[in-house]
Amino acid sequence: MPKKRNHLTVPLTIGEVHTGLLLTSAAVPVDTAVELLAIVPGGSVRTRQRPIRYAWSPEVLTGVDCSAPLADGGGVRIVGTPATRVSLTDGHIVQAGTYAIFRHDSAGRRRPWSHYLAQPGVLEVLGKASEESLSTGFLRGPSAPTDLDLGGVNVRALASIQRSDYLDHTPPFRSRGTQLRWSAESSDGEQDIAFTLSADGLRTVRLRAPEPDPRALADFCAHLALHDWLLSTLLDLVDRAVARSRPAAELIGILRPGIDHLVHAWMPAAHVSGTLDRIWQELDVRSGFSLQWQKTVERIRDQLSLGLIEALQPSTEPPSPESA
Repeated sequence: MPKKRNHLTVPLTIGEVHTGLLLTSAAVPVDTAVELLAIVPGGSVRTRQRPIRYAWSPEVLTGVDCSAPLADGGGVRIVGTPATRVSLTDGHIVQAGTYAIFRHDSAGRRRPWSHYLAQPGVLEVLGKASEESLSTGFLRGPSAPTDLDLGGVNVRALASIQRSDYLDHTPPFRSRGTQLRWSAESSDGEQDIAFTLSADGLRTVRLRAPEPDPRALADFCAHLALHDWLLSTLLDLVDRAVARSRPAAELIGILRPGIDHLVHAWMPAAHVSGTLDRIWQELDVRSGFSLQWQKTVERIRDQLSLGLIEALQPSTEPPSPESA
């Protein structure tokens, strides 16, 4: 029987992404996006215009000294500085993503904070735990107040953005935010991805890929979270619109935000690292993301066309006695 591994043998990166609609009635321009994302004094907010407007903040480090939940229900002490970045896509889709890479501390003891600050985005494991146990425990989520909670870091980061006076706090339509928790093991050539949607709405991703850069892995998962949110939000709009028979004007009013704010943002794999492009394509085919998106957009356009035809048709009802 092979000996059970108690230490990390391959790099393991973990993270969490929260995605939602910015609380403002219209997409913010580039200069406002830069002001919103200037969350680090002296830090530089980066932007790009192609193929879609995108802006992202500098990374913010959060010092943690807590427990990492393990697969068997136990825990191991971890200390370090997960990195958080907030981004805006097309001026109205906001994301907060926090990630860290696990490393074992050979000394097995707590060091001064200066040691951890010199290793941004790293969590040192002060005990015995395999990548399998750490990954499974993290994806399951915190079960005690002392457990690692990257979601809480994201919630605070998003709250600081959404409270800004630059926003009018009147979104153009109702939507729900999504939460995606992920882990990624670096491998030599082997690739695999498992995407799961649980009953409570949590998305989990377990990834194995030949990509050693934790930032590239975090970008990949943020891109996946963005497209999952787009699809989920578009489906919610359609469900609300067709849940019951509605007048044409009301139907158009519910569906129009999908065309105005969501459809043009669908650009799968536009910003995925070359080493991760194939695994994105495999996930897309396996999950049917793009196929479902295309069919949903077609359905919305058909409904809008029918609604417009109905609205333009003259009334066939007989005149009332008062108008006779």
